[in-house]
Amino acid sequence: MLSLEPSAIDLILAIEITILLVLHIKNSKSTENENPSKKPTLSLKLHFSRLLPHLSSLCLIAFGSIILAWVSWLIWYDVTMWGKDLAFIFFGSRTNEAIGLGIGMKIFDYFLIGLAFPLLGLFILLRRRLSFARAQQNSMQ
Repeated sequence: MLSLEPSAIDLILAIEITILLVLHIKNSKSTENENPSKKPTLSLKLHFSRLLPHLSSLCLIAFGSIILAWVSWLIWYDVTMWGKDLAFIFFGSRTNEAIGLGIGMKIFDYFLIGLAFPLLGLFILLRRRLSFARAQQNSMQ
């Protein structure tokens, strides 16, 4: 049965998107107030093109952290309220709960996804920063 109630992850994502939009609007207003007559230049366009890869890696890190926080809360709740074993929590069936998505997903699968997103985001972020630093170093020589 399809549920139209927003989950906690949906609400957190909506809050994050709202915060990002507010920060973007605030940043754009502050740059307009500094020099309103100046048109966007090539350097400003290059700045936005460099921001996109960092933004994607930061979103991966944030989304993975949200998943890990949710999995941690779920484990804490099961241990404190129900006295379950960790192996049963990770690999056990969760009948009558929407967590399985109808495809048999277990908490362990969500845990692995939650680990993979931040690690991938960190890898992308560090790789881009290292390549940018090497490019700057080569241009100075």
